[in-house]
Order: sequence, then structure tokens, then C-alpha cells
Amino acid sequence: MNPIRAALLGGGSRGRYVYADYAKTRPQDLRITAIAEPDPQKRTTIAEEHAIPSSLVVSDWKDLFPSTHQDFNVIIIATQDAMHLEPLLKAIDEGYPVLCEKPVVPSLGELSQIAEKAKHTKSLVSISHVLRYTPFFTKIKQLIEEKSIGDLIGIELHENVGHIHISHSYVRGNWRKREESSPMILAKSCHDMDILRYLAGGSCETLSSYGDLFHFKQDNAPKGAPPRCTDGCPVLEQCPYASQKIYLGENTDWPVNVITTDLSYEGREKALKEGPYGRCVYHCDNNVVDHQSVSARFSNGVIASFTMSGFTMDTHRSIRVMGSKAELKGDMESGEITIDVFSTKERITYQLNTKRDGHGGGDEHLITDFIARVRSLDIRSTSDLSSSLESHFMAFAAEESRLSGGEKIDLASFQKQGRMRFLS
Repeated sequence: MNPIRAALLGGGSRGRYVYADYAKTRPQDLRITAIAEPDPQKRTTIAEEHAIPSSLVVSDWKDLFPSTHQDFNVIIIATQDAMHLEPLLKAIDEGYPVLCEKPVVPSLGELSQIAEKAKHTKSLVSISHVLRYTPFFTKIKQLIEEKSIGDLIGIELHENVGHIHISHSYVRGNWRKREESSPMILAKSCHDMDILRYLAGGSCETLSSYGDLFHFKQDNAPKGAPPRCTDGCPVLEQCPYASQKIYLGENTDWPVNVITTDLSYEGREKALKEGPYGRCVYHCDNNVVDHQSVSARFSNGVIASFTMSGFTMDTHRSIRVMGSKAELKGDMESGEITIDVFSTKERITYQLNTKRDGHGGGDEHLITDFIARVRSLDIRSTSDLSSSLESHFMAFAAEESRLSGGEKIDLASFQKQGRMRFLS
């Protein structure tokens, strides 16, 4: 079969290191034939790596449209969150299959707009809810549906963001401010809202949430800590978030490859002195939470809880699933799933081969599924637009609850009010 030809909108971390890298390793399935990226160095790098003709190397995605006779047949949207809406609507209107990064859009009004569009589109629109595609959660879903634990009663999901990840992305990085990105429960954890709904097997009826920005603020800055780590910080050796420790070591993969395209020691040092990633974590302009919890009830009676915390050593997800006949526990990064059977006290263990990167193998399976759907003209997908939107409404409702001191939110009313505000 001929490879799918994609216009890649956004050449940042996800654009280059997920979608474009997939195309490099599997050129028989995917080719990047157009790139829209405002940063000239990122744009040039992808254009050269994929031999994209100059006419399809642009700084603004709008320059790829009207798209008559252009050399692409799908759109991959990997821009910043706030830049998804326009190209997504344009691609849908022109009938292109679309693979869009999560979150789909960063505001409730835009989400309601997309929800209205989803009612009428016949295009394939797949959202990168990659957890659904991981071998880990695929196996858990299978075990639940096979009644391996009896009737599903409850789910506890923990997202251990990791102290380095939260400082990099949500204190210093692109997702630090809800006005420029979205609330953290959406930006980081719409994955988790989605997987809870997926595993529960029903729609979310009500939820409530608590959370706060507790630690990463100026009041907690060590005495004498300057605005930048490179300005002679007196507690450099004791601080786990010192930028020199994170970005000037031997590692040049993520998160280091985000701060600059010049990954030499000198290039990274320059980025810390001049860019956002050299700032003291206690002197940034961040305002998203650093920990949050959500309690949810689903239409089939399943109760779920979710905890997100930046105050963990490692970055990983763990889960406990309670059934009427057995208890399931799992750790996504180790790939181990255990079931303890109540009647026999037997422990059944499944050891999956999981990757440490690429969301535990989910990224690869997501793209492979999208390509298969495009080739078969099947507009359904494991994470299609309509099914993905509920997780976004859950995230916005959780933020509404958090800001209201944990108030219980009815999801049906919340979605209706959001749509009414959009339509008015």
C-alpha cells in the first residue's frame, strides 16, 4: 500500500519526536509531505529530514490552504493547545482525516463549538488519547470485559507526574499558565479522565474535585534565591529543581531537547541564561495546580477516583480496580498487572512488555490505528472526536468544582450549559 501523506501542523516535541519520527522509521506507512511551523529552525530541520519541497514548508498553516493539488491527504495537528481550533475546523470542512493532539481545545466555549461540529461531521477525527492504545490499559479493559474480576465496582487511578516533569512543563514550560494553555486537569489529565470513562464503560454523571498550587510559588523560595538558577543561587546543591542539574548533564533527550535546538553544552547553557527553563521554579509566572484529585460516579454505578500529583520521584501511572470477585492492581511503567481472587486467594500475574517512552507504546499504536482507519475509510476510531469530548467536559467540570471548593457537578447540565452559552 502507498504511505499516507500528512501535513504536519506544529514541529515541536510531539510533532517532531512522535509523528515525524514515526514517519522516519515506517516510511512505507506514513510520510510527512508538508510542514507548518513558525520557528524557522524547527521548520527547516523537519523539512530537511523528510525532503519536503519548499512550496510545502510554511510558517503559517493557513498557507497550505486552499489545498487543491497539495501533496497530502491527512492533517496532523500538533500545535500548541490554543492553536487547535481553526485548523481543526478547516480540516473537517475540507473533508480531511485528522489526527489532533489533546486537549482538542483549551476552553469550554471552543469545546462546545467542536461538540456541535462533531454531530455533523463524517470525517475521521482521531484524538491522541494514547492511553487507550497502550498494551497496559488495553489488557485491563479486556480483563474487565471478560469479568475476570467479576462485576466492576470501583477504580482508583494515580498519575504520578514526577517532580522533574512538573517543574519542566507546568512551572517553567508551555503549560504553566491556564490563560495561555488550559487548566492542568485538562492539559495533563484529560488522558486520565478519558481512560476512567473508557474503563468504567459508562458516561460520567457527577464529579467533584479539590486541588491547588501549593508549592511552586514565591512564598516558598529559599532565602536569597535569584530569579534564575544561573545567577549564583546559594542553595543550588540542595535544590532538586536547579536547572543546571536537569538540563546540563549527559542526557540530551526529553526534557532537554525541548529547551533549544542547539543541544551542545554551550547551546543548552545559553538557553538557561536567556530562556524560560533557566528560571527559578519559585520565581516563575505559573498558576496551574501542582496537585489535584477528582471523584466521579458513572451511569452504570461505577465509582472512580483520580489523583494527580507533581510530588513524586518518578513519572508513572498506577491503578487499582475493584470487582465483586477480585481486585486488580497495575503499574503502567513496569507493565505488571496482578489479580487477587477472593474465593481462592490465588494471585494471577500478567507481565506486559511496555516501553518507557512513547506513553508506554501508546503513541505508536495510536498512529498505526489512525493509518489503518484512513486506508479502510473507517471513520470510527478508538479515540474518535465524539467519544473524546466527554473527557474534556469532565476535565472542565473538575476545574469548575475545584474553583468552587469541591462542589458536585452534574455533567449533563454542565455540558448543556456550555453548549447553550456557545449557541447564544
